[in-house]
Amino acid sequence: MSHYLKYFAAVYSIALILLVSILIYALKLGVITLLPGLIACAFLSARHFVKKEQRLPNPKEKNTLVWGSTIIAMTMGFIVMSILIFMHPRAEEILMTMGYARRARNSLLVAAAIALHGLIFHIAYNGYARYTLNKYK
Repeated sequence: MSHYLKYFAAVYSIALILLVSILIYALKLGVITLLPGLIACAFLSARHFVKKEQRLPNPKEKNTLVWGSTIIAMTMGFIVMSILIFMHPRAEEILMTMGYARRARNSLLVAAAIALHGLIFHIAYNGYARYTLNKYK
């Protein structure tokens, strides 16, 4: 499974760097533009698994792939967000504002982000993997 997680990490990091550099800075778009990149990378990883294994992942593999990819994507996302915050001209004001935010609100946002990532990967390794397998048969 580590091969597929490494594949996702490589594809997502390339997409993350391209989306951050082109879409966010050049076109002045928000961080929400990372969501289509996450979806595309999840689908590419699911397709890579199906093409290489010629089967759907079993429940244990699916669990490992979904939550492993979620951890990788969340970690990379937090690193990129931290870099973006520190590169911003008003970084000090952003950090002070984050200090005033309530802990429960931040926890709720992180829980929602984890659930969204998990849902995207669940759809990729369930629905899209099944679609890909039928397409290659």
